[in-house]
Amino acid sequence: MIICSCNVIREHDIRAAARRGCRDANAAYASMGCNFDCASCEDLAEFLVEDERENMITVDKSAA
Repeated sequence: MIICSCNVIREHDIRAAARRGCRDANAAYASMGCNFDCASCEDLAEFLVEDERENMITVDKSAA
């Protein structure tokens, strides 16, 4: 799904940027050589980065 029509950025692009270590939407966009243009996608992009980063966190219960 296209999240940013100004830069033609898809959901999987933003999630991949989060997996590469981008901590917020601005960093994700910068990693793709983009900036927010109209910024109508900013909230959703931020949510996607946060969601992907949360999904990456695993808890080692055997270490507790």
